[in-house]
Amino acid sequence: MNVKQRRILIAIAVLIAGMMLYPPFYYPREGASNGVGTPVRHGYDWLINGSEFGRVEVDLLLTQFLVVGVIGLIAYVLCADKKQ
Repeated sequence: MNVKQRRILIAIAVLIAGMMLYPPFYYPREGASNGVGTPVRHGYDWLINGSEFGRVEVDLLLTQFLVVGVIGLIAYVLCADKKQ
């Protein structure tokens, strides 16, 4: 493992940690007395703050992990030393 590959692994770890701390949230409709709820809202929020009404969109979060992993793997392989 060379210096560039080590930096790529560190960058991937930082990105994944950041995605875990600031995940995508889904806020469902809140019921109102007249039957019309507030609109559905999607967004990102700090996991530490938490939200009693929202939930983490796990499928979107896993997709983000997959994309970062694939791009990181490609970068890791491309930065390998060429042995001849």
